[in-house]
Order: sequence, then C-alpha cells, then structure tokens
Amino acid sequence: MTLELNFTDAWLKKLKPSSERQDFRDRSTRGLQLRNTTNGVKTFSFAFRLGLKTGRVTIGKYPDIDLKFARHRVDHMRGLIAQGIDPRREKDELKEKAKMTVDAMASMFIEKYAKPRNKSWKQAESNLRLYLIPELGQMPIAAVKRSDIHEILDDLISQEKFTAANRALAHIKKFFGWLVERGYLENSPADHIKSRFKEQRRERVLSDNEIRALWIASESMSAPYKSWIRLLLLCGQRRVETACLRRSQLQDDCWNLQGADTKNKQSHVVPLSNQAKAIMDDLLQTEGEYLFKTGRIGDAPINGFSKAKAQMDELSGITDWRWHDLRAAVGTNITKLGYDRLIMQRIINHKDGSVTAAYDLYSYLNEKRAALQSWADRLDEICT
Repeated sequence: MTLELNFTDAWLKKLKPSSERQDFRDRSTRGLQLRNTTNGVKTFSFAFRLGLKTGRVTIGKYPDIDLKFARHRVDHMRGLIAQGIDPRREKDELKEKAKMTVDAMASMFIEKYAKPRNKSWKQAESNLRLYLIPELGQMPIAAVKRSDIHEILDDLISQEKFTAANRALAHIKKFFGWLVERGYLENSPADHIKSRFKEQRRERVLSDNEIRALWIASESMSAPYKSWIRLLLLCGQRRVETACLRRSQLQDDCWNLQGADTKNKQSHVVPLSNQAKAIMDDLLQTEGEYLFKTGRIGDAPINGFSKAKAQMDELSGITDWRWHDLRAAVGTNITKLGYDRLIMQRIINHKDGSVTAAYDLYSYLNEKRAALQSWADRLDEICT
C-alpha cells in the first residue's frame, strides 16, 4: 500500500526503518515517490504513465539526493512525458555519456582519426596521454570545462614548458573538435583558448662542416639508419615519409609518394640523383615491402628516431640540431646553388598557397631532377 502525504525535510530525517517495506507518494509533486526499506534505505523514484504503458525511474537515495533535487528531477521528467519521451531513455543516454570518459574517447580518436589520417599520430597520442588524460582521463567528456584545460596549460607554463603547452593545446583542440564533429559534444571546451607562448621561427642552418660531421657519423650507424640519414640529406623529405619508404614507391628512377603517404596529403614525385639511386638499389636487395627496418619488428618501418639522434650526437659531436635541420639544409643549399625557390618548394613538397597554384599543373620533374643532382654532387664535395 502506498501512503500519500506532503514530503518535508523534517519528515524525511525522522523516518525510521519499519518491519515491512514502506512506499510513500508526495502530494505536492505528482509522480514523486519514496521507498523506505527495512534497513532504513530511502530511495526517491518517479512513477509515470506514457500512453498505455507505466514505468518507474529511480532518482537516487536520500540524503545523497535531497528533496529539492528530487522534485526538480520529477518536474523535468514530467516535461519529457508531455513531449511523448520516455524518461528512462534519457537515463540510459546519461549512463552512456558517463561511459564516454576523456580516456576512452581519446583512444577512439587515435584509432579512428589520428592513425588513418596522420603519419605523426604518435605525437598526438603522446601529448594527450602526457597532459590531458592524467588530469581529466576519468571525467566524462561532457563534464570538461574550459577552466580544466586552462589549469593544464597553467601547470606547464609554471614549469617553463612553453612549447609543450602549445603542442598540448593544439592536440587537445583537435581532439575536442573531432568530438564535436562526430556529434559526441555540442561545443568544444577548448574553443577560444589562445596559445600561451609565441614561438620564434627556427633559423638553424647546418654549416658545411656540420653536414660533413653528420654524414661521417652516419657511417657508424646500423645499416637501416645509415641509409635513412643519408637519404634525408640527399632527398630532403620528411623523416617519417623517408622511414616509411616502400619498394612499391620506386619506379623509373623516381620515388613516388601518394597523398596518403605525405603529411600534407599531396602526391609527390622525388627524382633520384645518382647517389640516392645507388642507396635505393642497395636497399632493394633486402626482402619485404618496407626498405628501412631493423629485423626485430618484421616488415615494418624503423621508428627509433630519438635513440638514433642521441647516437648521432655522440658520434658527430654536434648536439644542437634536429632531424628537420637536414631537410632545411637541402632546401637552403639548393637555393644557394642558384635554383629558383619554386623548384626548392616543389622538391620539399610544401603547399603552394598562391592564387595561381591551382592553374599550374606542370610536374617540374626535370627541373627537380637537375636541382637534386646538383645538390648530391655538392654534398659529395662537402663530405669528401
């Protein structure tokens, strides 16, 4: 039997366990009910009728849920009933949203977006797992506020990790933007957050002596890394794109990269100088599709770039450089040899943002081949 009375805070506090389960109905809030068990557990619920069907939604236990909140929830659910919506469906949706934690959705983002679209997906994963997930990983994505992201950035800035703060923000923005795009969120908490640190453009240029030292140092590296480093210097392509060199990409003395192979998603053809072709011919004597592999990971490309850099630092005696500086050295020296910057831009596969770029469909293959051969010959002079 269900007893009907006006619920009050004073009555709820005084209500004691009884020998039998008790059910009460609130007169002032239609649909609000309270069940009191023999153990003294008091639970609010909402009883409703939708069409010909009846149902019940558990709201929560008193005093964890107070009377004011219970009445507010019942008013909200009665509004859903008026629209023909079963309030149990909303509760199920809330349960599902609670499962959408930052950690779980970040894993989905890496698998469904970053890996298929970006060769450097490991950087995105690393930044999210280093900075976002330790702080907010167990929080539902819908509960993340802009202030939570600011706290992460504030902490990095306080440690003087300025560049890390910028990288973290970039990947956090991409992650939450993807959640909005896929309909998991209506708005991104990372919107309108500006970079905390203005980075200076890197202007490091390797001297001839430094190029020579790095070339000589590569001689002592293991076979795949030696060839990889030398092709970085000969061809000027990105480190990951070069590390992922495949047998099927080589044809007619050219290295053919499809849009799926490059960072900017542009197909690209690299004519091979005689020196680069000699290295490629040697690599083609190995088995498997990927030409740079250690043998420990099967037919998969090398990826130990940090370890290789540390070895090169020790062997060459040069430490204040990055892998990208090899690519910059190629571009700089090609222009020093008198070739137009447009040719250099085509060789290193930078996007042309000019209005007329869409009308220039010429491949520049011969011009690129001449420039890369001139650079390879000049590199021979530097290194010998």
